[in-house]
Amino acid sequence: MVRRSLWAAVGLAVTLGLGRLAWRLMAFFRSNGVLTSGDARRRYLLHVPPGLSGERAVPLVVVIHGFMQSPAHQRDMTRWDDVADVEGFITVYPMGTGLPLRWMAHEPSSASDETRAHVGFVRELVEDLCERYPVDRDRIYACGMSNGGGLTMVLAYELPEVFAAVGSVAGLYTYPLPEDEGRAVPLIAFHGELDRIVPIEGHPRRMGYPVPAVADLMEAYAARCGCSARAEARVSDAVTRVSYTGGRDGSEVVWYRIANGGHTWPGGVPLPEYITGPTSHDVDATRLMWDFFRRHARVRVGTRG
Repeated sequence: MVRRSLWAAVGLAVTLGLGRLAWRLMAFFRSNGVLTSGDARRRYLLHVPPGLSGERAVPLVVVIHGFMQSPAHQRDMTRWDDVADVEGFITVYPMGTGLPLRWMAHEPSSASDETRAHVGFVRELVEDLCERYPVDRDRIYACGMSNGGGLTMVLAYELPEVFAAVGSVAGLYTYPLPEDEGRAVPLIAFHGELDRIVPIEGHPRRMGYPVPAVADLMEAYAARCGCSARAEARVSDAVTRVSYTGGRDGSEVVWYRIANGGHTWPGGVPLPEYITGPTSHDVDATRLMWDFFRRHARVRVGTRG
């Protein structure tokens, strides 16, 4: 009788444990939208602020998760929806593919079917939302973390006609800058000096590709945008802001070098420090990104303003 009761208790504990695990997995992989892109059903998590009316067009921010992460995790870590509710814009979090979830952001679409599929999915997702919601097509933005930051750069290169500006945190930059200049897309970026996953000084191989030093990439991207002036300023004891201005189409490039930051979202919900390093709260990447984005509407090629 005692033995049977013990096993019954163990069984109940196991059941409760599995239930909690199942709930956590469901929350982690949560989505509320599906879009058929190519021959695949792709998922995303959409947030529309309460009370949004169709009387005026509003911005759209596409927020891209990192390797092994998810749309819901990216939403919770960055708190983009909190800013969206206050400022009145739509957020959407596309979901990567594979297990663990990830993006192919290391080769151009011309060389990679997988990259082409991801870029196509984002383009079609934006178009679908523009058709269903009052989106201001001149104020569509993208940002991402780590592997998602790498995809954000790909979007700046390949969809400059879609995105008014882009942002990246701890970006895994492996896609070389295209030779053609194209439209100059403004960029804001953040990178921690304590990032061991994507080192700020670069790495010979990450995910099978060489990763450039962040300072070198920002310099090259600013030059590609035609920026003519560089300035450096201390934001705090631990944070330095580097700005490049005077670019084509009113573009600028700004990046924050964070001495006390790891592979984390500055000002966001901390990740496990033993894996990612510390989360800096000297700056709020989400708030600074939004302030940067709203300074930049899309400029049609050949026009100013």
